[in-house]
Amino acid sequence: MSSVTSSPSTVNAYRATTRLLGAFNALVGLALSVATALALNDLAQRRLLSGLWVLIGILAARWTVNLLADEWTDRAARVIRSQWRSQFVGHFRQPQREGSRGRGDLALAVERVSLAPALSVLGTSARVSLLGVAVVFWAAGWLSTLIIVALLGLAVPFYQRAGTRSAALESEYQQRRALLESRQLELLYHAPELRALGAVSYGANEIGAISDSEHVIALRAIRVALESSLVTEFLSGVSIGLVAMVVGFGLLGGRITLAHALIAVLVTSELFTFVRRFGTEFHRREDAAASLRLLGEARVPTVAPAHDSLVRAIDLETTANATSLNLDLGPTSRMLVTGPSGSGKTTLLHTLLGWRDPRAGSVSRSSSRVGYVSTESALFASSLWDNLTLGADLDEGRVRQVLTELGLTGTRFQDLAAPLLADGRGLSSGERVRIVLARCLLAEPSLLVIDDVAGVLDTPARDAVTLVLERRPQLAIIEATVDTPLLRDATVRIEILP
Repeated sequence: MSSVTSSPSTVNAYRATTRLLGAFNALVGLALSVATALALNDLAQRRLLSGLWVLIGILAARWTVNLLADEWTDRAARVIRSQWRSQFVGHFRQPQREGSRGRGDLALAVERVSLAPALSVLGTSARVSLLGVAVVFWAAGWLSTLIIVALLGLAVPFYQRAGTRSAALESEYQQRRALLESRQLELLYHAPELRALGAVSYGANEIGAISDSEHVIALRAIRVALESSLVTEFLSGVSIGLVAMVVGFGLLGGRITLAHALIAVLVTSELFTFVRRFGTEFHRREDAAASLRLLGEARVPTVAPAHDSLVRAIDLETTANATSLNLDLGPTSRMLVTGPSGSGKTTLLHTLLGWRDPRAGSVSRSSSRVGYVSTESALFASSLWDNLTLGADLDEGRVRQVLTELGLTGTRFQDLAAPLLADGRGLSSGERVRIVLARCLLAEPSLLVIDDVAGVLDTPARDAVTLVLERRPQLAIIEATVDTPLLRDATVRIEILP
């Protein structure tokens, strides 16, 4: 198996070490097996004291080697896990793109890839342990060697067949699980309508059918894994048993000494211990390799506009509109995007923020904070304070001041500890939008993006929001609207035609 690691730097750091550690582990294991055989021979020859001391030393050496190997692989796993998690912070800073890999899948992939050093050590140990075949040939002759080689060769097609079936089942399982998740979310979203029509059983039955098929695929995958594990156990047991039988007949015939017979049996056992462990980890090796490919495909591109630009677009075309766009927005810029409904204003905003891929051209954005306000922005089933601060340690007076500036006064906004219903149910659309805007302002972003919210604000609320934005000249703003802008001092105006 090739060394599977998380990045070029990690490959360079761990490839040589995993090979050295794996080779050392195997060679020490074979040497200790020979030493164990000699110690048992001493005990059989009634040299009890020397035999016992050697056995105690062997146990201590095995414990030390295993401890060092475990400590190193655990440390390597922590380093790789930390590196990948730091690389994927960007995935959790922005909304998930349509059709992109789920964040739960990425987190699981990071965990699987972190096992790569341990699996690489195991693979190298299994390969180096094949040197034990030469030791068996020296100790017991060609027949025992032939048995080991034949059974090792017999195991290869079993592993290949199990790997092919496992990969196919994994792909099918992932597709079925994705379908189940999407249908669950869709049916939950429409649950009130289904309940009103008396059709709740429709959704329950469909989810039940998809879930049952998912369980069937999972059970088949488990069965394949067990089959491949049983193959290694069976071949290992048969090999050790046949070698023991051959050397036993050799002892009876006087053709082999007890020491050589013990060496042949124990080295065979040690050899197949490494091979068996390598075989039983087949699926985890495949998972680690697949996860590495997945993480490589899901890398977050670095955004680094030149100079002090917050957003820069060059010959940009979005998936909703083929009009080419060039712009360079810096601090304090105010951009107004207008156009009828369906012309692609929201798609343009999402593309500028990196939430959607452009159809042509390029776009780059700085890593500074961005506030995004739309009628679809979410409020959480938590207190008003939590929705406004998102866990940040803010001054209560400042929070109340922003609420007052936005016209969010009255009884329902006095108690900051008062709970809000999920997604702000019970609040008007204008109040929800202003709470989201207050949350953005309190986070002090460098760029504020407002996606067509003026239509849900009445005149006093709209005037209050406009005044709040004018009081913050240092804040760069992009607003999209049909015909009622909040910005009165836009420095850049873009009209999107249908």
